[in-house]
Formats: sequence, structure tokens, C-alpha cells
Amino acid sequence: MDCNVIKDLLPLYVDDCCSEESGKLVAAHLDGCESCRRAYGQMKKMFQRHEEAVSQVSLRRVSDWKASLIQSVLLFVSFAIVAIGVVLEGNTPAGATNGLWAAALIVPATGNLLSLANWFFIRVYRNRKSFSYGCMVSTLAMILLGYGWAVVHYAGQLAVGSPLIWAGIGLSAVFCVLSKVLSNQYALLLGRE
Repeated sequence: MDCNVIKDLLPLYVDDCCSEESGKLVAAHLDGCESCRRAYGQMKKMFQRHEEAVSQVSLRRVSDWKASLIQSVLLFVSFAIVAIGVVLEGNTPAGATNGLWAAALIVPATGNLLSLANWFFIRVYRNRKSFSYGCMVSTLAMILLGYGWAVVHYAGQLAVGSPLIWAGIGLSAVFCVLSKVLSNQYALLLGRE
């Protein structure tokens, strides 16, 4: 068979898309033709490199998807907690219990929500470790600012010994730890070392 015809069939042969009869003809020709065998070897290497590149792009997309899922879940949880806190706070009459739901739910969740903006600046950080600590510190800073606002806004109405205040402090600690752990995972998925 003519080498030009075989070279035309080689892409189909390499991709395993030619008919069985054509495949047998190409294989028989390759057994006896050194020039076509070299062309086949080069084409097969290019095909393998292309397959590896496609595989890496697919893995990158999966990692990017997982990273955005982590961020989306944190956003959703924060929004949900803020919404619940707003409803509960709205149903609380003025007086000694006013502000407790804000301190217990709204402040920690809003602090976490605002600190998620830090995740968009991942490229600023030298490495994954500094990014995760930066996220934890920004979460803590936003929460502390929120508590500062609550103290000023409720002007001494907050009962420090209230279990809801301690629940808010516990939730704040949980958000700080989650921020550190999940931002580390987020950075890992985005390929940061």
C-alpha cells in the first residue's frame, strides 16, 4: 500500500478510530516500512502528550470546582446563620434579651462572611500556610469588629454571663478554625504550596 495513504490513515489508527480492515492494512504496512513506523511513533507520542494535557486540564477543572464548592458552602452557611439570627433578633423584645441573638449568631456569621473576601486575594500570599493563617486572622478581626459594634450599639444591654453570649463566642471560635482549615484546603485545590 502507498505510504501517503497510510500516513493519511495514521491519525485514525493512532486514535483507534479506523475500521478493523483499515487497521489491519496499516499494521501490516508498518511492519515493513521504517519511514511510516517513525511517523507512527512521532504521532503516537504527540497523541499521548495531548491526552496527558487534556487529563491535567480536567483535573484542574475538578480542583477549581471543589475549591469554589468549599467557598460557596461557607457563604451559604454564613448567610443562613445571619438570616436565622436576624429573624430571632427581630422577634426579641427590647430589654435585657435584646442583642443576644446578634451576639450569638449574627456577629460571628457576618464576621466569617466578610472574611471570605480575603479568599479572593490568595495570590498575594507567599504560600498556603500564610494564606490559611491570614484567613483565620481576618475572620477573627472581622468578628472582633462585630463584637465592638454590638457593644456600642446595645450600649450595656448585653448580659455577659448569658449562655447565648458564650454560644456566640464558641461559634466565633468554630468559624476561625473552619476558616483556617478550609482555606488551607482551598489553597491546596488551587495548587498553592
